[in-house]
Amino acid sequence: MKKISICVPVLNEEENIINAYDKIIEIFKEKINSYDYEIIFTDNHSSDNTEKILLDLCKKDKKVKYIRFRNNFDYDKSILEAYKHSTGDAAIVIDCDLQDSPDLFTKFIKKWEEGHDLVYGVVKSRKENFFLNFMRKFFYIIMNLNADIKYPLNAHDFRLVDRRVINNFKDNSNLFPYVRGLTFALSTSPLGIEYDRENRKKGKSKLGFYNSFTYAVNALLEETFFFTKVFRRISLILFFLTIIGSLINFFQEFKFINLFENLVLILLISILVLLSIVCEYVTRIYFQLKKTERIIYEKKINF
Repeated sequence: MKKISICVPVLNEEENIINAYDKIIEIFKEKINSYDYEIIFTDNHSSDNTEKILLDLCKKDKKVKYIRFRNNFDYDKSILEAYKHSTGDAAIVIDCDLQDSPDLFTKFIKKWEEGHDLVYGVVKSRKENFFLNFMRKFFYIIMNLNADIKYPLNAHDFRLVDRRVINNFKDNSNLFPYVRGLTFALSTSPLGIEYDRENRKKGKSKLGFYNSFTYAVNALLEETFFFTKVFRRISLILFFLTIIGSLINFFQEFKFINLFENLVLILLISILVLLSIVCEYVTRIYFQLKKTERIIYEKKINF
């Protein structure tokens, strides 16, 4: 009997855990009962009753597995660790709020059985404001700019990944992974399935504007700026702006002073942004090369 690992990242989700657990169990009992399963909850150091609820579930059901991190290592690290600890022939990531319906498990598994090693959800519509929708699409347009791997505009982490793909990042210890990028990069036969995303019914989203922004920056750093022509082109543009600024400086006496001042301001801001990106990237290189052994787990239950 084939086994499916269900990976559920959580952070302060006390209001949603039982509902998510019940719904997942229901799907396996009623619609995909020919498959074995496990449910892996990865907890980014929740401060509410999430830990207690999950410990109780682990006692009640040995198919439920629980990892609690010593600190909040962010969403993508939580997903990566769930993949690495999974034992199924395939793994499905789903958020605890069930904005992505577990009913789609059947479609994911069907397409996987047909030979696709990555089956991902593509959001056809979502109930949020126009600005957020626009920013999400704009993010992927930037991601795809000169990138070797073209990402679908409305796909996120709700996906099924084959064991062959998961095995390729078993030893990945990156503290700042971009897991969507990893799965696409390692997949040979990806397939998207469209669906409508629902509103969160209970609790509050842990992303928010700041976390969404930092997530986007991390993804761009990991997948775009340093692995495509984008970074080199930005550097080239800054070089030419410097040349132009020098020429304008030479002709200041011909009343170009206002234009010069504005250009210098733009140039300085651009250089600061570039330096920030470089510093962030150098920090990541340092952590990767140092390879300091870190204990990131506080608890592991039922493994």
